[in-house]
Amino acid sequence: MTAAEVEELRAQLVDCCRILAMTGCVREITGNVSARIPGTNEMLLRCRRPNDPGVEFTILDDIRRLNIEGRGWEVIDGYELPGEFAIHSEIYKARPEVHAVVHGHPRASLLCGIVGLPFRPVIGAYDPGMLDLALQDVPVFPRAVLVRTPELGQQLVAAMGSSKVCLLRGHGVVTVGASVPEATMRAVKLEAMSELTLQIHETGLEPMELTELDIAETMPSWTPREETYLGWTWEFYRRKLEA
Repeated sequence: MTAAEVEELRAQLVDCCRILAMTGCVREITGNVSARIPGTNEMLLRCRRPNDPGVEFTILDDIRRLNIEGRGWEVIDGYELPGEFAIHSEIYKARPEVHAVVHGHPRASLLCGIVGLPFRPVIGAYDPGMLDLALQDVPVFPRAVLVRTPELGQQLVAAMGSSKVCLLRGHGVVTVGASVPEATMRAVKLEAMSELTLQIHETGLEPMELTELDIAETMPSWTPREETYLGWTWEFYRRKLEA
């Protein structure tokens, strides 16, 4: 990867932070994001500058380059690794197909994890990406502690398995992807599905689930083009940032 490509990846992570803040997927100073640098044992990671102003106000200098073990020549000038560095390092070690990791503290996803509300297939063409989540067995990491050690990171990896999303009970979420846009949009979709699930639950009514026929006709429009649709959605939010 060229120096220019690394800088482009760094800029993507800045946009990622701002999009996550705009959509409620990170709160105040909580949450962190990273991207693997292809062909290396290194990542770009949002680190904490002195007097961290919050994820929403991330700048390029906040995105530091370091290796997966946490040693990096850019973690200087008062910057610190996020306390949950192990979320990123242990996922990258265990899952070579993952090239981006998002950890956030979105409210609706938090509540669904606390109450144990399952996602149900109640929407189709409205948003096939949300239906895709409802059809999965979304894993839950059962501990509400900071994932601050390699051992806890490994436990999270085990709970997550091969899934691209995970609820952290009493804590937040982790999403992964082959790119920064993918991991970011999965966090956004997960929070949107959680919000819908809570709103349905609050009605006290039993929702009507989709028929097998409607599911069978909806998912072929999403599954083969998931990367494309997530990329388009990323561009929508990136343009909202510019506006």
